[in-house]
This record gives sequence, structure tokens and C-alpha cells, in this order.
Amino acid sequence: MLLRAVVGAGAGVLAGAGFALTLEGFNRYCYLRPGRTGCGVPLPVFYPPVFALWMVVAGVLIWAGFRVARQEREWLATSTGSVLWAVLIVAVVWFKATYLDMYQEDGRRFLVVAAVVVPCVACAVAALAVGRAVKPLVADIAFASAGAAPSRSAPGGTHRVP
Repeated sequence: MLLRAVVGAGAGVLAGAGFALTLEGFNRYCYLRPGRTGCGVPLPVFYPPVFALWMVVAGVLIWAGFRVARQEREWLATSTGSVLWAVLIVAVVWFKATYLDMYQEDGRRFLVVAAVVVPCVACAVAALAVGRAVKPLVADIAFASAGAAPSRSAPGGTHRVP
């Protein structure tokens, strides 16, 4: 159970940091300072494709982490984490806009931190909610079909079902 949470949180942190850094890199010039006019309308059109790209990256990281950890239901954890990420980031942005009275620089920092923390929480919760036990041993399947007691390792050093 802890392993699933670590895999989900790690995938979420990496994808969230990538999402935040991508947006920071492309819109750093957009924050109004003396002599800057802002980016205008095209930048918000850029958010959904970047968000979808980093959702796919998070999904691949969860899938790979679950495969390495020999856990099942990695695609369900991936889809649940992506949906939860989208819902939570909308909730955080709504909360910031409704209840928090921040200056522009403080609000920007809040959103960058939220862009990293929210996918971490979403992917960890999704991995915990849908994960199951370790896949069965090859030897357990072979011995169970033969009617013998299962062992903890298969002859020749092969341990898991590919």
C-alpha cells in the first residue's frame, strides 16, 4: 500500500513540476511589469494541450511504476488520477479566486505551488484507491495447477508473471 502511494506521489510530483515549469517558461514574460503589456488571449488556449501532455506523462509514470513494483490496475490508477487532478486543480483555482485576496506575485506563486502539489495528491490518492496486491508468482500458478503447495520463488530465479 505504501509502495503504491509512493509511486503515485512521485509520478504526480514529476508531472506537476513539468506542468508548472512549462507554463512558467512560456508565460514568464506575461506578468505585467513596467514596460510589459501582457500576453493577451492566445496564452489560455495553450493551457489545455500542455495540461493533457503532462497528464499523459503522469499516466506513463504511474504505469511504469506499477509495472516495476508488480502492482495491478495501473491504467485505472492513471485514469482516476487524471480525472482527480483536473477536478482538484479547478477547485484550487476557484478557491484562490473566490476566497484568497493576493497580490499578483503572491497569487502566481500560489498557483505554481498548487500546480505541483495537486497532481501529487491526486495521483497518490488514485494509486491508493485502485491498487491491489502483488501479481502472483509463476511458481504459485504452476504448483496450484499441479495440486502442490505454493512456494515463494520459482526454480531458475524467475519470480513474476511478465
